[in-house]
Amino acid sequence: MIQRVLLNITPQTHVRATQGDSIFFRIPREQLRPHGLKRLMRLERYNQYKIDLLTEAKLNRFQLPSQGASITFFIPCPRSWSMKKKKAHHGRIHQSTPDLDNLLKAFTDSLVAEDKYVGHYGELAKRWVDFDIGWIEIRIQEPTEVSLDPPMRYEVQ
Repeated sequence: MIQRVLLNITPQTHVRATQGDSIFFRIPREQLRPHGLKRLMRLERYNQYKIDLLTEAKLNRFQLPSQGASITFFIPCPRSWSMKKKKAHHGRIHQSTPDLDNLLKAFTDSLVAEDKYVGHYGELAKRWVDFDIGWIEIRIQEPTEVSLDPPMRYEVQ
């Protein structure tokens, strides 16, 4: 049996924060230079995304399983695209930034303190959608049993 969960939140990528980024939270906004303010806003947006995603998961009573989760990130087409281009890309595989691994990293960082217990993901994908907001779809299926027989040896003659 497959369990399907939809989290109604537009996926965001992981932001790599360094120890030096903490200075941006101590300086008043009006004293920050433009690049510092931009970095602070990016960090704040990522932190808010993590909070919102965790809230959405709790509302849906979703917990990340240790195995069998197939995750698809649905990312909205840019507003600058024409209607024709948006319709042409709707549902297609998303092959540009953000990277799939960074989307997954932000997803797992939001839902669990340590993701070391996750041993298996099913399918991972990111797709375009012709909507103003995106979402995350998780399908959970028990993985099939794996044979632990040693591999066959081929003799060279």
